[in-house]
Amino acid sequence: MRRPLIWFSGAFAAGCALTLRGILIPLLVTAIVLLGTAAAAKWFPRAFPLFLLAAGFFSGTAYTEAYHRYYADPIAQLENTSHDVTVTAADFADRYDEQQRIAVRVSGAQAGVWGSFRTLLYLPLTDEELQPGDSITAKVRFYQSDMREGFDRESYYRGQGVFVLASVRKDARVSIKQADRRPLSYYPKQFARNLRTVFAQHGTERQTAFWNALTTGDRSLLTVRDRDHLRKAGLSHVIALSGLHVGFLISFLLFVFGRRIGTALGIPTLIAFYFMVGWSPSVVRACIMYGVFLLGFWLRRRSDSLNSLFAALLVILLILPDALTSVGLQLSFASTLGILCFASRIQHAMERPAFVPKRLTRLYRVFTGAVACTVCSMVCTAPILLYHFGYLSVFSIVSNVLALWAVSVLFPLLVIGGIIGLWFPSAAGLVLTPAMWLTDYSYLIVDGTAAVPYGILYCESRFDLIFSVVVCAAAAVLLWKGRKKALLFGVPGLVLFTIVVCVLRGAVRNNDLNIAVLTEGRGQAIVVSCGDQAALIDCSGSGHHDAAEDVAAYLDWHGIDSLDLVVLTSVDQSHARNICTLLQNVPVEKMILPEKSYENRPPYPELMRELRAQNISFEKIAPEQETAVGDASLGLSVWGAVDRKLIARIRSDDLDIVTVHALTQRMLLDLTDAQPLHAETLLVSAQFSKESDNMRELLHRISPSRIVVESGWKSRSDYDGIPVINPYDTGQIEWRSKRT
Repeated sequence: MRRPLIWFSGAFAAGCALTLRGILIPLLVTAIVLLGTAAAAKWFPRAFPLFLLAAGFFSGTAYTEAYHRYYADPIAQLENTSHDVTVTAADFADRYDEQQRIAVRVSGAQAGVWGSFRTLLYLPLTDEELQPGDSITAKVRFYQSDMREGFDRESYYRGQGVFVLASVRKDARVSIKQADRRPLSYYPKQFARNLRTVFAQHGTERQTAFWNALTTGDRSLLTVRDRDHLRKAGLSHVIALSGLHVGFLISFLLFVFGRRIGTALGIPTLIAFYFMVGWSPSVVRACIMYGVFLLGFWLRRRSDSLNSLFAALLVILLILPDALTSVGLQLSFASTLGILCFASRIQHAMERPAFVPKRLTRLYRVFTGAVACTVCSMVCTAPILLYHFGYLSVFSIVSNVLALWAVSVLFPLLVIGGIIGLWFPSAAGLVLTPAMWLTDYSYLIVDGTAAVPYGILYCESRFDLIFSVVVCAAAAVLLWKGRKKALLFGVPGLVLFTIVVCVLRGAVRNNDLNIAVLTEGRGQAIVVSCGDQAALIDCSGSGHHDAAEDVAAYLDWHGIDSLDLVVLTSVDQSHARNICTLLQNVPVEKMILPEKSYENRPPYPELMRELRAQNISFEKIAPEQETAVGDASLGLSVWGAVDRKLIARIRSDDLDIVTVHALTQRMLLDLTDAQPLHAETLLVSAQFSKESDNMRELLHRISPSRIVVESGWKSRSDYDGIPVINPYDTGQIEWRSKRT
């Protein structure tokens, strides 16, 4: 039997997945099946693969169950308990306005559990900068993260090996003791910080952000716009440290120092790189694979890449079975598997044609290799991307072919330039200047691809799902069974067909009425668009939310260049906090605001100055009856029966949405006393449920089918039986209505 490790590891992963889904298999059943398959394998050698699959599968289920029962679950059960502990810092702290977060290791004995475990500790800012190896003594409260803004944080943290979070109260006493001797992990992390310092001295802010993300995985300086453009272009994997970067690093060592010295330096470099970026399943997978590759070089034995891939998967799952839920590991594994299985077939099918000169053979092979790897990676990761994110960049093949060669040259230049800059800052510019050119070129590809309209394939309807499944299945069959001509013409034809369907689907989708309630905490921002018309209702975020930035990012993602209308339901901090910033960055044709406002209170004076400076027309209105505003395709109307407030409605054939976010309970009661108000969907603030009797009366009068509560914290799942949606839990809320 060839490659038994692949069979066992794949079955082990399947067993882990089943147990992580909550399906437990009794140990007695496991033992009976293993004994039965072992006996069958002994008497019938051809049944050995069946035994191997059974052994791997049931080993995975048993191991994962034991791991959770005896290690992970006791740690998770520390939730809502407090303990006086002394923890050890495992990284530098991320400092925010009023607090800091740091990865720490906790001795289980201090918390009443077995062994030690890793967690993220949130604590007040300290005078001393926390560094790896420092001891922190404080009374710590353990808690679990929850679903927030559509993101399952608990599942994400579990995939990173963090089963409970910890925090220290703002007024609690915190004692810090610096380490007498720094751990070995300190030096790679300090090296990464020094690299970032060198980059900041030589590059622009945008270039530095890209350099930090590419070399050290620090994406904190990347703007929302740049992150979105990387996703739209299908190049976000460039800034997510993975096997791509490990491959760049090892290839650079082998190219510069040769096979013997490069191999000797490679394994220590892999270890240092792991400590620099921290635990990441995709990085661990790549480090193990390249470690096996280098070891084979050193021993002058050929390594099997597929065996190395599945060995890496097995090692990762033995360390942390929950890593299987990590999207990074899923994408990394699927991409690598696709490249190893199919890339050589595509490259062989694209052998050098007669019109390409022989002297360009090597360059042509590099090009075909890039195309083959990109196609295989895209086909194998497409189902995962659609499942987790709901969309796929159809132009990613083009953007990857155009950009990856530059990134492969840029990465070693940054490493060399950063190292030179540590001792000779002025000399680093000689190396980092070409890096600036390559970075600008990469951004040019990213921005250009992101600007192409309808370049995103969404999976949000039955048609989209069926189409995506059919395309992925057809591509898989082509890669697996296709002959040379089928590959040469079938793959490009399938890609072209997907692009055409995506463009047509996007054009139809763009002509629908699209309504998006952005996640802005206690504030509000609602974007309404249809065709080439777009409007915004309010622009205010609370907490860490910046509504101006979020609105600009939403418009940019959907290819909207400007706003035809902005409606402010109240000129106060809860509804117009970020409007001036938005006006400075997004063209606005017209604004509507209440007839009366508190003219001496912010943001009213600044808003008036900004409107006049930008030469934006505005109208102050207080219509007692509902009045249509903006283009008819948007279905917008407002009325101002309440002093200093506006009520806004969005209506189509199948939607009726009213926002009364600016109104208090008393204002709403007075309004509905004077005139009837009905809405299918009602958008309210947290104050809507302040007094339950008033709330019930308002629900009786308005009779909504659903309620959207924009509160900035968790709310009830229903109000008197009416379902409640909260962006704090679900993230951005979107509705779509077809326009005829």
